[in-house]
Amino acid sequence: MTTELFWQGLEVAGFGLAGVFGALIAFYVIVILLGKIPEKNNEA
Repeated sequence: MTTELFWQGLEVAGFGLAGVFGALIAFYVIVILLGKIPEKNNEA
């Protein structure tokens, strides 16, 4: 019972970390895309 709870905790923690890093990467990509849009408008 204890080992099942332990593995379930690791699984939840792993999915949590994956979600956090996924959100950070998505935010980073959005910032890059938003940063490129004004540069194109200023050149034109």
